[in-house]
Amino acid sequence: MPVSKNDCQLVRLTESECLAMKKIHYLLTAAAGLALSGCATGGNIDDVNQLRAAHVQGGTPFTQALAVEYRARMNHEADDEHEWNDAGWYARKGLRAAQGEVVLPSEVGVGGADINRWGTLGPVVNVRRGLAPPLLAARGRLMAFLDGGGRERSPAIAASAQTFFDCWLEEDWEPDDDTQCRAEFMRLETQFTVASTAATTTTTSTTAAARVVNTFQVFFDFDRSNIAETAARIIDQAAASAKQGKPTRIELTGHTDAAGPDAYNQSLSERRADAVKQQLVRDGVPANEITTVGVGKAKQLVPTADGVREPQNRRTEIIFH
Repeated sequence: MPVSKNDCQLVRLTESECLAMKKIHYLLTAAAGLALSGCATGGNIDDVNQLRAAHVQGGTPFTQALAVEYRARMNHEADDEHEWNDAGWYARKGLRAAQGEVVLPSEVGVGGADINRWGTLGPVVNVRRGLAPPLLAARGRLMAFLDGGGRERSPAIAASAQTFFDCWLEEDWEPDDDTQCRAEFMRLETQFTVASTAATTTTTSTTAAARVVNTFQVFFDFDRSNIAETAARIIDQAAASAKQGKPTRIELTGHTDAAGPDAYNQSLSERRADAVKQQLVRDGVPANEITTVGVGKAKQLVPTADGVREPQNRRTEIIFH
């Protein structure tokens, strides 16, 4: 069984001592996996190596994004946490997604009242009774988004939200004191809730057929125009969709929230649009197909009074024509 933060706290180890224990556990586990390739640990190592080497090309934009997200989570568990059971769980999900399968978020099971690691990680993950209600509610909201067209409208957001939900579930199964995945899922939930209402698919007639307009939302931190990790994944997915759909024109519209002077926000919105353009170009989208504009505080996604900071208004909207 891998060494968790909980284990370290029980014996009062410092963070550096805990990391050293995990590294020792990792080396022993790896050695055991090489010696006993048929055992569970050897299987975990093999699954991790397979996903690391996998080329994610087939399937849909959602399954591709999901494979990438699960691989990132797997790498964290294997390389940073040295928890190979957890890494293997993410690897097996990622391998299925890499093959084009629409993998579902794991179901929440209810274990004992106070027993840690009740059962194993799998399609159903049992957590302590007191931890189950918020997880059950969150999974219900996530599934409503996914089954309501979220996988197709916003594949990158959907994949990130599913992966961080599974991570939250895994953290509560251990249990651990790390609430990062729960916080990230909650943050993403604001985005996929917005995407459900704001992302549009409109159809305009042409002489022969209809043309679909696809919309992505890229969100920014307060007073920032740099591309954060989650934003980069959304742009990568937008680039993949552009290559697949071959739009004739891509419009980028930068926005800010209502905090700060008008002139400053206008400039910030233009920088946000340009930052997304540069990332799309790096991802292989021709620059001459992209137009950018900044609208400052105008056209808010969530209407607010002047001076109000609203994360959902700090964004660049990508529209394919």
